[in-house]
Amino acid sequence: MSAKEPGGEKPGETPPSPARGPGASEERSERSERAPHGPPEVIDRSSIGVWGEPTTMRIEYGKVREFARAIKDPSPAFTGDGALAPPTFLMTIAHWLEGGMGGSRSLKLDYRRLLHGEQEFEYLRPIRPGDVLTARGRTKEVFEKEGKRGGKMLFVITETEFTNQRGEVAAYSRSTLIQTEGAVQG
Repeated sequence: MSAKEPGGEKPGETPPSPARGPGASEERSERSERAPHGPPEVIDRSSIGVWGEPTTMRIEYGKVREFARAIKDPSPAFTGDGALAPPTFLMTIAHWLEGGMGGSRSLKLDYRRLLHGEQEFEYLRPIRPGDVLTARGRTKEVFEKEGKRGGKMLFVITETEFTNQRGEVAAYSRSTLIQTEGAVQG
């Protein structure tokens, strides 16, 4: 048995953030150290449109069923032999990719000033348990707009393409990230 302090952590350990769980404070610190602290122009624009390394995502029936239960969707479409993956199921790949989806791994954004502005899914084929998807991501577009309270805003559109085991593009996931130039003022 190891010695633990009143909060449940070992001596010398930092207690986990109650809102984010074990490891959250370490993850946040690591991200902050990676992120640049300068203006939004630090984006390497030569990487726009370049597809990243592919990764494999196996669609498992148990995980589809668990996901449907987690989002409290009792639809019979997500159960049985002909089950479909729920519309936002593809976001689960983010748990397996280090640094993010859609080409965001190559971006050097400051997470302290980053907003997730939008998420879009475009399905071209049904995704079912048993499918083996190959996902590859890219930064699709980068542009700036003048903000009203936080200075310039950098918009980054990322895209992940999911191809099934038959070589057919099954879906696209697009995300809009917004980095503010500074802290939002009053």
